[in-house]
Amino acid sequence: MNLNDLVYLKPETKLEPLVCGWYAWPYLVAPVQFALNLHSRLLPLLESFVTNPEAHLAASSDPKMFGGPFISLSANDVEKANRLMEETKVKCADALVFAEDLKNFVSLLESDAVGFSLNGFYARLPPSLQGLVECLYDINDHARVRLFEDLVYDEKMTFGLQQICLQLIDEQQRHFFMSTPRLSGPDSTCFDMSFRDKRLDMLAKMRKNPMPFGEVVDEFAVSASEIEGFSKYFTSIPPSLNGPSEYHGDGVRMRYFCHACVLFQTDEISVLFDPMLAFETKSDGRFTIADLPERIDYVVLSHSHQDHVCPEMLIQLRHRIGRIIVPANNSGNIADPSVKLMLRELGFDNVDVLNAFEKVEITGGEILSLPFTGEHSDLDIHSKHAIFMSIKDRRLLFLIDSDGVDRMLYRRIMRRIGKVDAVFLGMECHGAPLAWMYEPLLGKPVTRKNNESRRLSGANCERALNVLAEINTPRVFVYAMGQEPWLQYMMGLKYEPDSIQLTESDKFLDHCKQHGIEGERLYYNREIEL
Repeated sequence: MNLNDLVYLKPETKLEPLVCGWYAWPYLVAPVQFALNLHSRLLPLLESFVTNPEAHLAASSDPKMFGGPFISLSANDVEKANRLMEETKVKCADALVFAEDLKNFVSLLESDAVGFSLNGFYARLPPSLQGLVECLYDINDHARVRLFEDLVYDEKMTFGLQQICLQLIDEQQRHFFMSTPRLSGPDSTCFDMSFRDKRLDMLAKMRKNPMPFGEVVDEFAVSASEIEGFSKYFTSIPPSLNGPSEYHGDGVRMRYFCHACVLFQTDEISVLFDPMLAFETKSDGRFTIADLPERIDYVVLSHSHQDHVCPEMLIQLRHRIGRIIVPANNSGNIADPSVKLMLRELGFDNVDVLNAFEKVEITGGEILSLPFTGEHSDLDIHSKHAIFMSIKDRRLLFLIDSDGVDRMLYRRIMRRIGKVDAVFLGMECHGAPLAWMYEPLLGKPVTRKNNESRRLSGANCERALNVLAEINTPRVFVYAMGQEPWLQYMMGLKYEPDSIQLTESDKFLDHCKQHGIEGERLYYNREIEL
């Protein structure tokens, strides 16, 4: 490859954001949650792998254990993992102290605060927490800590730890995001750089628009001896498109990309929900990142789980996005970091934060935030919203992963919004248990019984029918099932034909068919003109 060649970023090239060597998901971008995950999940995982690699090798070789707390590296990687562990202890010393102090202080407050004034506890705050927390009671006299989250970002606990890793790896071979660090290898090149770095926009644009290879080499200060290896991430072949990415019709074009990622386009506007995209072009008809329009006027993020707020995807779309719409969080709650602040860390300053029933006017309609219950293991998390969108006289309701437990909620919502033409409903009805995601953030261990009962689940057939009875829509799309094989590194899911998620959604769709309601489960790709 010559320096003057016009080149694209290869579709096979993954552009992974890392924090201290780990795939950056929302709880590694937000500093408090990063510190707690580092302290109570990531370092213990590394220590376990280094001490007993055989156990991890055995577990990670079993497909049924994918997504579990096991590092899926080889025995040859033990030395690298040990080095990462020791470097982490040094580089992240402040974050580890913060996490330990926070856990200890929360425990102290819970045991010693019995309804009397909390003023005396401020003198007992360790230095790492001073000026960053408020001690409070709820209305039942349960003491808790409220964090001044924006100020915690000033502590720069992830400063110097952010990287971008270019890697040639098939999407279905990627390690599970939560349990395996990204170690350097012959097919990867990592750069120490902030997620806000504008060079990332340049790389992201090259998925669709070529640049002279020499300019990329200069921007990333690639030495002469490294140029040949660096060139493997680029190609002179333009990406394949699955039809025109722009839309100029009279209606509304819907394109389903995968999971909860759905794009709506009119001749004037584009709205993208929960970006989660394939990068590699295959013969299965999937839409990829190259099939998105050059301009995305609005991105709507429904909640802060990693399959809906994905830094890897958002960073690569940053140069295309006009505005991002996100839910408001339960400010200061350890389990509910601010999506807006996370996005700021990712280089976005074009964010609209909505509380329930607040809206954003768009060309030809509106985007309205609605209550979203369930899927968060009964934690007091506010940063989640369902969405009603009207666009060019089409009225669409997105219930995301709502569990449908309280039928009356949907009756009340419908009184507000009126009829809808289609409903999108997630039916991943047997999600991971509470501790799978939230264990590092919990103040005390959760019992096995309680853990199994509190799951990150959407609606089953019965609860979906509760919703349908109140909404009375002519069309239903079941989505957000995490089925697409290229998402396994993120979802940790591989359904069998008799998996409860599929059987429950099949029952629901059979009911729709019997009652004259048009229903389908979205999978791989779908294009409809509404």
